[in-house]
Amino acid sequence: MDWHEGYVANIDYEVGFFPEQSPVHLNFVCILNGVEPVPLDCPFSYFELGSGQGFTSNLLAAANPQGRFYAADFNPAHVAASAQLAQAAELDNMVFLEASFADLADGSVDLPQFDFITLHGVYSWVNAENRAHIMRFIARYLKPGGIAHISYNAMPGWTSTLPLQRLILEHVDLYPSGPQEQIRQMRLLLDGLVQNKAGYLTSNAGMLGHYLKIAQHEQRSGYLAHEFMNQGWQPLYHADVARAGASAKLEYVGSAGLAWAFPELSLSADQRLLLDGVADPILRETLKDYLKNTCFREDVYVRGARRMSAGRRDQWLAKIGLALPVRRETVEFKPDTSFSQLTPDGAFFDALLDVLAEGPKTLLDLVSLPLMAGKNLAEIARIAAVLVVATPAKIYFLSGAGQDVAPARRLNNVIADNQWQTKKYQMFAAPLLGTAVAAPLCQRLVYRTLSSPTAASQDIAAITAQVWQRMQEQYETIHVNDREVPLDDSVLVEVRKSVDTIVELGSPIWRKLQMLP
Repeated sequence: MDWHEGYVANIDYEVGFFPEQSPVHLNFVCILNGVEPVPLDCPFSYFELGSGQGFTSNLLAAANPQGRFYAADFNPAHVAASAQLAQAAELDNMVFLEASFADLADGSVDLPQFDFITLHGVYSWVNAENRAHIMRFIARYLKPGGIAHISYNAMPGWTSTLPLQRLILEHVDLYPSGPQEQIRQMRLLLDGLVQNKAGYLTSNAGMLGHYLKIAQHEQRSGYLAHEFMNQGWQPLYHADVARAGASAKLEYVGSAGLAWAFPELSLSADQRLLLDGVADPILRETLKDYLKNTCFREDVYVRGARRMSAGRRDQWLAKIGLALPVRRETVEFKPDTSFSQLTPDGAFFDALLDVLAEGPKTLLDLVSLPLMAGKNLAEIARIAAVLVVATPAKIYFLSGAGQDVAPARRLNNVIADNQWQTKKYQMFAAPLLGTAVAAPLCQRLVYRTLSSPTAASQDIAAITAQVWQRMQEQYETIHVNDREVPLDDSVLVEVRKSVDTIVELGSPIWRKLQMLP
C-alpha cells in the first residue's frame, strides 16, 4: 500500500485555526463539566496528531510559551511548511515531526509524556488500522489526568451523505491522472446530478446542499478532496469512539462545543427526560446524537477523570477571565443554533458586551456587577459560555498575563510580513488569551507597522503610506465590503478609513491582549 494508506496526500489541506484545540478551551470544557483540568500556570506538554499545515500548533505554541508543543503529520510538504513558519518566528517550544501514526504508537520517536493530545479532522478520515494506532499512541503518551480532544464526522447526522462519498470514490478512481483532474470530474458529475434533479439529492436536500455549494467553489478544492476522497473515510458513532478510547483509559468528559455542557439550553424538557431514563453513559451520549441529528462531534476525554466538588470548581472559575478581542460596534449577540432552547435577553447580553468593551474582566469581576445580581460563579460561567459560542468573546486564564509575550509578537510579525506571498495565514496569536484572534489583511499590515520601533513617532498618514506600499507589493486584489476588487488608487480611500479605524480603535484592544507593547 502507498505511504499515505488511502488518505489524500497529493493536494494540500486548507490552512485553518481551530480554537477548540487550545489548552485554555479544553480546560474550560473540563471545568464546565466538573472535571479537574490541567494547570496552565506551569510548564505543560502538548501534541497534535495529524497537524496538517501546522497553523494551529504554531499559534498555540506562540501564545503559550510555558508549554512544550509537538505536532506530527505524515505529509512532508505539510511538515516543511509548518516548520518553516515556526523557524521564522523563532518558536523554540515547537517541534514538527514527519511520522506515521504507527511509528508514533510504536515509540519510534523519542517523546515525553503529554498533558494534551489533540486531533482535528483526522480520526474519521483514516482507516480502522490507523484509528487503532492513534489510540495506542494516546495510551502510551497521555499522562494520567491528561486531556485528549478527538473530533470526527458523526452518525446519524452523516447518514444521508454516505452515498455521495461512495459515488465520489467510485468516480475519481477512473481518473488516476491527479487530484485536480479528479476534482474537476467530480464537480462535473455533481453538476449533472443537480441539473437532472436526481432523486437522491432532492430527497436529502439539507446537508447535501451544503456540500454541493462547497463543490462549486474553486478555492475549497483542498477541503473537498480531504473530506470526500479518502479511502478510509467513515463517520462514526460516539459509542464506538468512546469504547475505543477506553482501551487508552480515556473517560468521556464532554464536548468541545460548549453548548453541550448545558442540556437545559440545548435540549427540550422532554428530550432531557428521555435522556434521564438512560443509565448507561455511553448510550445516553449516543442518544443525544439521535435527538440532535449530530453530524460532527468534538469529544473531550481525560485519562483518569477526577470529579470536582462545587467548591473546587469555583476555585478554578475564579482563575478565569472573559475578553472581547474585537471592537464592540462590530458585535451583535445572536444565539448560536446549538442553544436551541435559549430565549435570549438581548438587553442583558448587550450590557455585558458593553462591559467587556472596556477591557478583559475576570469572572469574579462580573459577579460583582449589578447586572449579575443574584448570580453565582457557576451561573456566570454558563453566561460566559453562551457569549463565547454566540460572539467573538474569549475565555482566558489569568495566569496568561504573566507569560512571555515575545514569541507571539514574533509570530504575528512573520504572519504580517507575509514572507511566502500567501493569504493563508489570517490569525494572530494573543498572549493574554492563550489562543488566536482573527487578523484580516489590513489589520495584519497595520499591526506590522505598529510593532516597529518607530511606530510611536508615526502619524496616520505615514502608517497608511506603509500599509498601502505593502499591499501593492504583495497583492493584486483585495476585498472591500465583501467584494474582490483590483488594488488600485480607487480603493485607497477605503484603505485610509480602515487604517484610521484600526489604529484608533483596534490597536488599544491588541495592547490589552498583550499583542503590542
